[in-house]
Amino acid sequence: MNVDQLIQTKIGRDALPPSLDWMADRNFSWPALMHPAQGSSATTADIEALRMLAAFTEKRPTSSKLPFSYTKVPPLERQYLARVIGRLQRARQSTWAKFPGWPVDLSVDALADLSGVASIKFPVTPVMVSHDIDSPEGLSSLVKDFLPIEESVGCRSANYIVPCAWPIDHRLLGETLRRGHEIGIHGYDHSNQTAFAPPAERTRRLEEGYRLAERYDGIGYRAPSLLRTRELIEGLKRHYKYDSSIPTSGGPFPVPNNGCASARPWRFGDMWELPLTMPRDGSLRFLGYSPDKILAMWKSSAEYIGRSGGIVCLLTHCEAGFSGNPPMLAIYRAFLEWCAGNSWMRFSRPRDLIDELDTPESAIMIDNIC
Repeated sequence: MNVDQLIQTKIGRDALPPSLDWMADRNFSWPALMHPAQGSSATTADIEALRMLAAFTEKRPTSSKLPFSYTKVPPLERQYLARVIGRLQRARQSTWAKFPGWPVDLSVDALADLSGVASIKFPVTPVMVSHDIDSPEGLSSLVKDFLPIEESVGCRSANYIVPCAWPIDHRLLGETLRRGHEIGIHGYDHSNQTAFAPPAERTRRLEEGYRLAERYDGIGYRAPSLLRTRELIEGLKRHYKYDSSIPTSGGPFPVPNNGCASARPWRFGDMWELPLTMPRDGSLRFLGYSPDKILAMWKSSAEYIGRSGGIVCLLTHCEAGFSGNPPMLAIYRAFLEWCAGNSWMRFSRPRDLIDELDTPESAIMIDNIC
C-alpha cells in the first residue's frame, strides 16, 4: 500500500447512523479495496496498515544530514528560514498533505468505525497540553509564563526536556514537578541524529537521556522534530511506558505527508503511542497563520477530535519565537479556558491517561460499533 493507492471520499450525513455522524461531510482517504462505499470492510490488520502508512519518517530531512548540529545555527536565523519555507509551502498544501490531510485527518478512525473494528474511544475527551523544552529560555518561560496559565484552569502539562544539550536548571525543573506537572524526555541533544544513528550510538543516546527520566520519574518520550523510525520506537520500549512523537497530521514538517491519521491511542507492544492530534504551534507559525487563526483552528480541531472519541494532544514551545510571546500566550490562555468551560472535555496528564489505559475498569470504551 502507498499514498497513491488511496482514494479520497466524503460521506453524507444521510448515509451514516447517528453514532457515526462525527464523520459526516469530512474528507477521508482509504485504499480502494477497503472502501466502505464499495461494500468492503476493513480488518484489524488493514486498520493497522493504514495507520502505519505514513507514521514513520524514514527519509532524513536536511537538518539531520548536516556535518554539524543544526542547533549551532542561531535560533532567530533558523526561525526566519523556517518561516520563509513555510510561507512557500502554504501555497503547496496539495503536495505535502496528500495523506494525512491537513490540519486533522481521521481516516483511520473513520475506517475502523465503519468496519466495526474495535477501537479505543473516550466518552469525555482527554485534553493533554505539552511543551517541548528545547533551551534554557524555554524552561524559564515555562515556569514563569505557562504554568500559571495552566494552573489557573486546573490543568497540568507534560514537559519534554532535551537532556544532553545545555546545562539544565534543576531548580526550575524540580519546581515544575513539585507543582504537579509531568516531566518527559525530548531526545538526546536535538541534533536530529538519534532516529537515524547506528544501533550502538542510538542505544547510547537513549540510555543517556533516560538518566534524566529516572531522576524525574519520567515515563514518556518525544522525538526531537518528531523524527521517528521503527528502530527508534523499538529502542524506546525498554525505558518508557509511552511515546508521543507521531502526529495525527504532520503537515509539511519534518517531512511531507507524515502522520498516523488517527486521534486514538494504540500500542507498540507494551508501550503506548499517544498521537499528537492537534496542529502544532511551530508548523502554524511557520506557515504564516495569525494567533487568532491559530486559536480558531485549535478549537475546531479539538471539537472534531472530541466528537470522534479521540484525545486532544497539543504541543507548544515556550520560546518567544513560538508561543512564549504575548499574542500567543493570550490565545493559549483562551484555548485552555475554552476547554475548561466544556463539560465534554477534561484535562489529563499523559501519565494519568496511561494509567487509565492500563486499568481494565476505567471509563474508556473499546468500541465495536457496527
